Amino acid sequence: GELMWASAMAENGLLKLGKQTDFQCHMLEHAVGAYTDCNHGQGLAVIHPILYRHLLSEGKEKLARMAQEVWKVKGDTTDQTASLGVEALAGFIREIGLPTRWSEMGITDETVLRPCRYLFPHAGMLQTVYERRTV
Repeated sequence: GELMWASAMAENGLLKLGKQTDFQCHMLEHAVGAYTDCNHGQGLAVIHPILYRHLLSEGKEKLARMAQEVWKVKGDTTDQTASLGVEALAGFIREIGLPTRWSEMGITDETVLRPCRYLFPHAGMLQTVYERRTV
């Protein structure tokens, strides 16, 4: 019963009323998924750590808070704590058997990621990271 209630609350938007929210990862995954037909959850597993690494400098306070409250890690600085949190998330994703690279889902053609960079402000980093880190 609680899982169904929590799912309903998460989906209906009630919890975000009066707050500024950002679901770039979901929008990016929908765009990538449209070209690759990849599993939504697996696509999110690849995108979240990549996007958070890209946003470390501008979102370090929130990422550091996530690191401390969710992953119970703390570095010597806010920057280090934020980075440790992102890497803890990536480690958890690997630990539960989800992919962390596009190639793990059979996505080896970088052209499927190109259209996304025109749709979203941070989507260009997907192409860059694809070429360097996620294949």
